[in-house]
Amino acid sequence: MADPVLTLTDMRVQFDTLDGVVDAVRGVSLHVNAGETLAIVGESGSGKSQMLMAAMGLLASNGRTTGVADYRGTNLIGLPKAQLNAIRGRKITMIFQEPMTSLDPLYTVGSQLIEPIRRHQGLGHKAAKARALEVLALVKIPEPEDRMGSYPHELSGGQRQRVMIAMALANDPDILIADEPTTALDVTIQAEIL
Repeated sequence: MADPVLTLTDMRVQFDTLDGVVDAVRGVSLHVNAGETLAIVGESGSGKSQMLMAAMGLLASNGRTTGVADYRGTNLIGLPKAQLNAIRGRKITMIFQEPMTSLDPLYTVGSQLIEPIRRHQGLGHKAAKARALEVLALVKIPEPEDRMGSYPHELSGGQRQRVMIAMALANDPDILIADEPTTALDVTIQAEIL
């Protein structure tokens, strides 16, 4: 059997609040093999998103994580930011629940797609733009060339979510984390996106 791509061991997430310390995740352990799909289910507020955010090093400043988040032999917990950034967005990507708060309103869709492709794949602008157009077409964004020049507020909710999916797929990650990627969308658009 192949080694797991990601292993969480005794993952714990806590937050400091005005009322004291809150345990958001208590001792979760799991592993994911290459090509495997894993669904994490639980009630709203049970810590699913916080566990994923902790593994990605994206907790709020009042949060802390203990345990191990092992990606191919590297513990992501406490990894220096530069090393974590080399993995995050390239080897491990995430589709967030709400694209309106995940996309930067000051930058076009094109610039938000092209910059990480250039950084993680070392491509020039022309090649990165071609890859960006390719993934926009893959997620069925109509008129991808025109959408590259659009700002997030100029897109529909479904289009913004498709852009988030394109961003997550653009660098061919080993692990794709999807945190309720279609929650805010109506059922017909959910079916199209999935």
